[in-house]
Amino acid sequence: YQRRVRGNTKYYIGYNVPSYEMLGSNGNQYKLEVPFVDHSYDNMVVDYAELRVTLPEGCSDFEVAYPDYEITREADDLVKTYLDTFGRPVLVFTARNLEESHIQNIEIYYKFNSLMLYREPLLVVNAFLIFFVLVIIIVRLDFSIAVDEDSEARQRVAYLVEELFNLVNKIKNTVSDEYVELLKGARNNKDAKAFKASKKELEVLYKQLLEECASVSKKIVSFAPTLTDRVSELTRREGERKSVIASVAALADKVQADKVSRSAYESQESAVLSKLYTAQSNIEDALAVL
Repeated sequence: YQRRVRGNTKYYIGYNVPSYEMLGSNGNQYKLEVPFVDHSYDNMVVDYAELRVTLPEGCSDFEVAYPDYEITREADDLVKTYLDTFGRPVLVFTARNLEESHIQNIEIYYKFNSLMLYREPLLVVNAFLIFFVLVIIIVRLDFSIAVDEDSEARQRVAYLVEELFNLVNKIKNTVSDEYVELLKGARNNKDAKAFKASKKELEVLYKQLLEECASVSKKIVSFAPTLTDRVSELTRREGERKSVIASVAALADKVQADKVSRSAYESQESAVLSKLYTAQSNIEDALAVL
């Protein structure tokens, strides 16, 4: 409150009171009831009084019930405090020539959505969330102008290792497994020409894939010398599989030409396939540590 009394004295009165004494609500409709002037001293006379009522941000549809004396409503104002976005409405009232008999209540009705109470806490939470997300993004970004050769080398090695992995698996799926099928079908397939054509096709494909594996392995060693031993181990295991595949092919030749008995075939087939599966398991172990 701002009041002017005898002697041109100007002063402000402000105080805190429990809201339940002056504020009532019904859903989103609120009623605020406050005295326009309050008792300052006995037989007081107020030349001019100004009442400023600051309401929560988001209030609307103001209606005012005045006491039975003249009060002027001035233009509404806005005040911004912490976490406000568009400001809190301020209702301004003035009156002149007041005394103790004018100590009466002014009633202010307004609408306020109670969900707005959670707006400011949510603003704080979102602000911290955005801040931490930005920090994470900035920390992970690389603003350096120079080329990171180590990072590029690691990426190249990772790409080459994946390429080698695919080639080794292709040998298993398109060569090793096909040789097994060739062996199993050799007894029933008496077409020597078709058998030799299938075998020749597998030999050409196998040679091509081995050359590609050797080329990729050399590149890996050149970019990452620390992987030399692991690449060498994989190469040795692939050599073991190559030897077993040669045994599978030789047995298939004998079977197709009826140069081995059924009992001998079954015994040799079981032994050579066991070696092949063991060799392929060893290759998978070598790939896992590469």
